[in-house]
Amino acid sequence: MSEQNLNTSPPWVDSFEEYEKIKLQIETLENAAKEIIQRHQLPNEPLSLFSEGTNIVFACGKQRVIKIYPPFHKDQFASEVLVLNHLQGKISVKIPTIEYQGEIAGWPYIVISRLTGTLLEELWDTLDHNNKMIIIRELGALIREAHTLPTEGLETIDCHWKQFIAKQISQCLAHHRKWTFQEPLLQQLPAYVTSIQASLLLEINQPVILTGEYTPMNILVQQQSGIWHIDGMIDFADTMLGKAEYDLDGPGTFLIQGNKQLLKAFLSAYGYAKEEMTMALSHQLTAITLLHRYSYLKTKLRIKNWQSRVTSIKDLEDLIWGF
Repeated sequence: MSEQNLNTSPPWVDSFEEYEKIKLQIETLENAAKEIIQRHQLPNEPLSLFSEGTNIVFACGKQRVIKIYPPFHKDQFASEVLVLNHLQGKISVKIPTIEYQGEIAGWPYIVISRLTGTLLEELWDTLDHNNKMIIIRELGALIREAHTLPTEGLETIDCHWKQFIAKQISQCLAHHRKWTFQEPLLQQLPAYVTSIQASLLLEINQPVILTGEYTPMNILVQQQSGIWHIDGMIDFADTMLGKAEYDLDGPGTFLIQGNKQLLKAFLSAYGYAKEEMTMALSHQLTAITLLHRYSYLKTKLRIKNWQSRVTSIKDLEDLIWGF
């Protein structure tokens, strides 16, 4: 069946709202995945749609994953292809390999290998403290490893940090008024960001590879001798080049959850000396948390009852990043 004759291919969409409606049409999405299977003469394996994620992702049996991007996310498609190819064989954990790529009715797609393992999201809260310490140290070392890799060939995904962070600063108050804070925290936000923006807007000597996705939804773990260890990583669609500290936000909010022992172990494994864990670093990391492009703290900040414990931005800083 040709792409032109496939009446149930996903229609062209121009907006996120249209896309959200298409995501509810499971049969249409499955037909698109089946067309991709047929196009590349893949085994006719059962399809299973992952419920989470920005793009459309199907498990295709136990060996493959099909990832389909809406037309307005072609930049994410291009980024993921570029970064997956760039990172192959260069980091110490498994990442997917690209088997095929293409486009169906204007929607880009990739067919990638399916990694084994358990998503950290499924078990983090059940792990004992010692196993959490092991994983958080491994994660700090993994991020440092990725940040030391060469970036030649990745110039197209440079976020141009100064312009990027200036835009985030300009939108910060409106964003958190809608998604995060009530008064009086909103009143404190502009002054807080202003107090740190000079250091955030400094030129970066060497931009690093930022996946922005060191979160439990994208980290795979395996058990060895009764201990869970990081084994793999998925989802590189949001990767960009920029300031290293930006990548520390995900572990800090999703995993460390205000535990100061985990925080210090993570930063130490990343490469910070004890004397570098200062109020200035805490201040900068808090600002990045507030300026992150996915700064939806109501779902992202996994500290129990944090909203009732915070009456100022300084309280928030002390809770997440304070030493």
